[in-house]
Amino acid sequence: MKKLSIVLVFILSLSLLILPASANSLGDVDGSGVVDTADARLALRIAVGLEKDAAGSPRYTAADVDFSGAVDTADARTILRAAVGLQKLPSQYSGKTLTSKEIYKLASNYTFEIRVSTAEYSAIGSGFAISADGLIVTNYHVVQDAETIQVFDLQNREYPVKQVVAVDRKVDLAILRVKGTLTPAKLNTADYETGDTVYTLGSANGYTGTFANGVISNAAVDLPDFNPYVTYVQTSAPISGGNSGGPLIDEKGRVVAVNTLTDEQGQNLNFAIPSSYILSLDRSHPMTVKEFAKAELEYRDLDLLFGERTVSLRKGAAASYVLSVVSRQDYTLQAKSSSDQLKVIVQDNPAYGYAGVHVIANGECKNAVVTVYFKEAPDVKLELRVTVSPKGEIGYMGTEGAPDFGAVTGVAPKAESFTSSDPYDPMEYDGAKLLRSYKSAKAVREAYEKALTAAGFTLASKDSQLLGSYVTYYYTNAKTGITLAYTENTVLGILRSVTIMLY
Repeated sequence: MKKLSIVLVFILSLSLLILPASANSLGDVDGSGVVDTADARLALRIAVGLEKDAAGSPRYTAADVDFSGAVDTADARTILRAAVGLQKLPSQYSGKTLTSKEIYKLASNYTFEIRVSTAEYSAIGSGFAISADGLIVTNYHVVQDAETIQVFDLQNREYPVKQVVAVDRKVDLAILRVKGTLTPAKLNTADYETGDTVYTLGSANGYTGTFANGVISNAAVDLPDFNPYVTYVQTSAPISGGNSGGPLIDEKGRVVAVNTLTDEQGQNLNFAIPSSYILSLDRSHPMTVKEFAKAELEYRDLDLLFGERTVSLRKGAAASYVLSVVSRQDYTLQAKSSSDQLKVIVQDNPAYGYAGVHVIANGECKNAVVTVYFKEAPDVKLELRVTVSPKGEIGYMGTEGAPDFGAVTGVAPKAESFTSSDPYDPMEYDGAKLLRSYKSAKAVREAYEKALTAAGFTLASKDSQLLGSYVTYYYTNAKTGITLAYTENTVLGILRSVTIMLY
């Protein structure tokens, strides 16, 4: 996995919706090929919330005829005037191309420095205004865990923070409201492409008002291992620590995206969140900074990193999942199933923020719900759906067609076995636990061999090492071409562990 870093300057230590598709022609909201009164009516419905078009969608973008970044009644009025011949619509944003000096002067009016203090550190990030009445956008990670938040313009004048208006932790955006009248930036939600010249402005490495340029290297790039919730704009314009939350600006002075992270293993490989995501933020639950700090302490989240939420298994198989776990406080993960034919084992690893979940198919069931949740906050949960039938898979996620050992013995792997999605990583089982159910190493292996035989595996060979302390049995499935290595580790004839891996 590439090493990507969010770009926030830590003072004490000194040290991310899908991108909108191409829109309909401007004003042609319904895609009929002409701009008529029906388009004006539809634009008005979008403006007042009767049509739930996502910001940046083709209809939404077509309705935004003044390129303000939002569809409002003024857009509907303009479309109506165009429909009856009283006005012509531009084919694209009519603002003129600015010189770099003009862009800097314009952007300096809507760009801000954000200083935060948490219980553990102080940091600097950037932001930009999106409304005259005090709304400023930044990255969530800039204000994460903040106990105090201060906002300054580039002339070091402070604008007191009144509220944290919106937070999207997964997308990594936040909106603040400050006291004062601001010069808002125009948002460019779709009128850009690879190769366009862009500029960055912000507090790079703590240097307030740093201005630089580059190009859009890729107008839409996914970074699923870093943040699956965002399709980023990639740029060669420099982004450093302290640029987080600042604007990525086009040649007409509009904000294309929110500067967010950089790939430390390359040169000029930087990424920003498209401005269309700003329009979708929920602003219905504003908080004071004190309330936000409390919400941060209480925040918990479960999400699926590896695996599908809905799977189909055969009896005797198991599905393995890897979950990301976020909690500011100590916690206990629990799981339950709506079917008594499923056994669910949770292996938590708080030090790394991951948890493993094994769902073992002991009998047939249809669309059973497996719920993983926090004991301390049962409403914060993740639901998985499992069907067990003769037509199901004989293994899912990491078992690669080999019956899961836990399904046969009832003993789950150690927690560290769950932190990798690589099916070739070995799964190690505690021999002492196995011997509580089976009298000997031979009995343990024969129990598993019975399941392997039922799944089409046959014993191919046997290998002994270290005077018989390690004995490996190789089982092969001729139909799938899979070979599985089953290794016993014994000391003085007593089973210490069993390791199973694909070979």
